[in-house]
Amino acid sequence: MLALLSTRLRTWLLLAIALPAVRTLIHRLARRATAADPYSRTSRTLARADTTLTRWRSRRRGQTAASPRGSA
Repeated sequence: MLALLSTRLRTWLLLAIALPAVRTLIHRLARRATAADPYSRTSRTLARADTTLTRWRSRRRGQTAASPRGSA
């Protein structure tokens, strides 16, 4: 079914739906892992992935990681 969709539509679906869902999932997993054991390798890896995705998202929106939306 996915093969029948145009390349542009598949790209849009990936960027608009799949990546935000993955980011949310990683963020929730990172918070749970950090709450359970903040020094474990898993929690550090998930926290690093969450930070990377948050930075990427901020850059895509034209923001810097140091200045969140709403601040001058």
